[in-house]
Amino acid sequence: VPKVTVSEVERICFEKAAAGLNEEQKSKVRVGTADILAMLTTNEPNVEFTWALGADTFLDLASGKWRRTDEVFELVGHRMVVFKRLFEGTDLGKGKINDGKKYEQDHDKLLRESAEKWSKLDEDGNPTIRIVSIPSLTDASSSTVRKTSDEIKLQELLTDDVLSFVKE
Repeated sequence: VPKVTVSEVERICFEKAAAGLNEEQKSKVRVGTADILAMLTTNEPNVEFTWALGADTFLDLASGKWRRTDEVFELVGHRMVVFKRLFEGTDLGKGKINDGKKYEQDHDKLLRESAEKWSKLDEDGNPTIRIVSIPSLTDASSSTVRKTSDEIKLQELLTDDVLSFVKE
C-alpha cells in the first residue's frame, strides 16, 4: 500500500498471524495494537511496558473506540503516560472555538475522569496513568490536521515537507 510504513514489530506480528494462510485469507488479516502488545509482552515477559500516547488517542481508547480496549489496558498493566497539549482558542476543524479556556477545561476534566476510570495503583500507591502537560506542544495535533481541509491552516500547522507529503 503506498505511503504506509510498517514497523518491524508490525511486520513480524502480521507474519505470525498470517502464517499458513492463502493470499485471500492474508488480505483479511488485521493486526492491531492489542496484537502487537501481546506479542511484545510475550517476547519480553520481564519488561513492564509503559505506553506513551497523546490525549486525543487516549480519550479514543478510553471511550472504547478501539478494538479490544480492555486488553490494551491490561497488556501494559494500565501503565500509560498521556501527553496533553495546550489549547489556545484552537480550531479543530469544526469551526473556531471562541472560548478556548472552556474547551480546555472540559477536555482536562474528561482526561482526568478517563484516567481515574482506567488507572490502577502501582506498588507505591500512585496511579498508573499519568497526564503530563507539555507546554511546547501546540494545537497542531494529528486530529486537527485530519479534520481540516483548509490549506492555509495546514500551512500554519505543518512544515513544508510534511504538508507536501500530506498533499500527495
